[in-house]
Amino acid sequence: MTIKYKIQKHPFGNESKDLIEKIGGCIIPRDLDNLDYQQFLQDAKTIGISTCVEGPTVGVTTEYKEARAAEYPPLGEQLDKIYHSGVDAWKVDIKAIKDKYPKSQVGVTTVAPVPSWVQTEADAYSP
Repeated sequence: MTIKYKIQKHPFGNESKDLIEKIGGCIIPRDLDNLDYQQFLQDAKTIGISTCVEGPTVGVTTEYKEARAAEYPPLGEQLDKIYHSGVDAWKVDIKAIKDKYPKSQVGVTTVAPVPSWVQTEADAYSP
């Protein structure tokens, strides 16, 4: 079985307002009167949280190419640096950016553990 739900953290940290995203579908509010929320709790209880629920995204690392491109100065400024300070000074500036974002850096999404309220509410749910 694959992940069916992803927790979306409330932007101001109000855990009671967290939402559930049904993968490829809708956003589900935490409301026992909502049939989709009831199905979420039923799935969490019967399939298992570790199998069907993913925690919220907490960080995204950009690939080195994108990170470097965003930080390199405009080409005109780079040429100006070479003209006024020489190629070696320009290389120092560029190397600092290359060192900051090594080629080994790949795009990575970091996911937090599933919040404890999911287990608590799934355990308490009775259809």
